[in-house]
Amino acid sequence: MNPKPGSHIKSFKILTIILFVILLILGGFSVYYYFKIESKLEENKRDYKEIIQSKKIKVVLATNPIDYFIYQGQPMGFQLEILESFAKAKNLDLDISIENDAQKGLEMLQNRDCDILAQGIANSSSLEALVNYTLPIRTSRLVLVKHIPKNEDVLMKSQELDISTELKPIYVLKNQTDIKDLKTYLKDIIPNFYLVEIDSLSNEAIIKNVSDGIFELAVVDYNIAKISESYWQNIDYSTDLSLSKNISWALRPESSQLLDSLNFWLEEFLQSYDYRRLNLKYINNNKTLVDIESEFYSVSTGKISEYDDIIKKYSKIINWDWRLISSLIYEESRFNPNVVSWAGAYGLMQLMPITFNKFNDPQKSGVDAQIYSGIKYIEFLNEKFIEQVPDLENRIYFVLASYNIGPGHIEDAMRLAEKYNADISSWESLAFYLSNLSNAKYYNDALVVHGYFPGIYAVEFAKSIVKRYEHYKNIIPE
Repeated sequence: MNPKPGSHIKSFKILTIILFVILLILGGFSVYYYFKIESKLEENKRDYKEIIQSKKIKVVLATNPIDYFIYQGQPMGFQLEILESFAKAKNLDLDISIENDAQKGLEMLQNRDCDILAQGIANSSSLEALVNYTLPIRTSRLVLVKHIPKNEDVLMKSQELDISTELKPIYVLKNQTDIKDLKTYLKDIIPNFYLVEIDSLSNEAIIKNVSDGIFELAVVDYNIAKISESYWQNIDYSTDLSLSKNISWALRPESSQLLDSLNFWLEEFLQSYDYRRLNLKYINNNKTLVDIESEFYSVSTGKISEYDDIIKKYSKIINWDWRLISSLIYEESRFNPNVVSWAGAYGLMQLMPITFNKFNDPQKSGVDAQIYSGIKYIEFLNEKFIEQVPDLENRIYFVLASYNIGPGHIEDAMRLAEKYNADISSWESLAFYLSNLSNAKYYNDALVVHGYFPGIYAVEFAKSIVKRYEHYKNIIPE
């Protein structure tokens, strides 16, 4: 049967319409997925604008006796203090993570787990496609550390290296330098060697092993070697293995706004008195700042104070992290059990005699009694707020502020917050009204039972303790 005249034209039109519809649908899906991907990329983008909106800047630091450490309970460090200055200038909270492995740090940066990589490692040309570097915050170089037997004359420290044909192991911290460049430098000095990369020791621990004769040779950062010489004098670090290299902060290439902001701020800060002070304090200091053999150099020992065990024991009463209690004790007494305040508060936890006697166990004495009664007072304050402030993270601030000035002023601030329809269980709300108890508009309010008080001090007291606690969590094992 012959097809009707014009039927093939009709079929062609139908086919054309079908193809057009299919293309239209495919095009729609393409546009949808394009904008979905773009939206996802925009959602994941984290540059200066997003950081300011979040009110937090995330940084990865490495622990060492220059850049970040805890000594006798106090968080310290060259890079730490510079980063704190930047965060303060931009009204940002500083969120610190610890990673000593350079490769893992780079992965954290690429995965957006941090905004700034500040591990104190020399800038590498091999990473320039992966990161952007800020202006350098300092310089350093690699040196070869050699063991000097204790019976050798100190004047012989700079003697020539043994260049025998014996194959020598040279120890270096893993991922801390460009191995290819390092080998090039070493070949001009020691003909026969092999590198042993270590990821289980710090630079200072490697130097101690050289001093003890466990390692004969190692490669470390010059500034850390210089600090270490104060403690382990039978080492020689006079052999340079690199030219002076810049140490900067690394950012993701996409973080162009953050790079501009940091560089603009650094350009001024690097010329400031504060920068010169930090440089003198941590790097060019001829005096010993930190005893890295002390049991309270926490990077090595994981200890905060000599009272760690007692604090751990009694903190279990209230199920609080013992490191948080330690931070409170540091704030109150710097771990001095004999200190007495102008108001008569005394001991590690600075309790007034009436409070101490109320919460103490008569069978306990000395430091045990001081810490026990302080913990029981915290337990009392915690119970006071647990119903109205069910979230522990918020309640910790309420309790710490109460510990500082008594619960009465905290309750005044809570009543004010309720009056002005603020969230009385939120520390952010409470901090505002507590800070304003020195403002006549608020302390003259009939709801304020305890009257005028400079509550800003209690707010800063609580914030300081929690901030130090975050540092303790970074470095001190639970």
